[in-house]
Amino acid sequence: MTDPSVWAAMAQARQNNPQPNYSQPQVTPNAYGLGVNADQYGRPSTYQLQNGQQLDPIFNQGVKQNVYGPGVGQDQFGRPVYNSPP
Repeated sequence: MTDPSVWAAMAQARQNNPQPNYSQPQVTPNAYGLGVNADQYGRPSTYQLQNGQQLDPIFNQGVKQNVYGPGVGQDQFGRPVYNSPP
């Protein structure tokens, strides 16, 4: 039988060092200039709307990732946006 204090110490360690959330890709808005973002691997990318137009760069920071499914984010107006190469 394991000492209960060991379990408490393990739970405390997990709280102090949370695991990264790999389900949400990390995007750095405007990392390479206005409208050109960096994805979690440092590759340049932009956001495009459904009609193929580039999302206005001033709205890059309001994009939420994977709202409408994998790879389909949402801008601050509720429109679906996609990552694409610049």
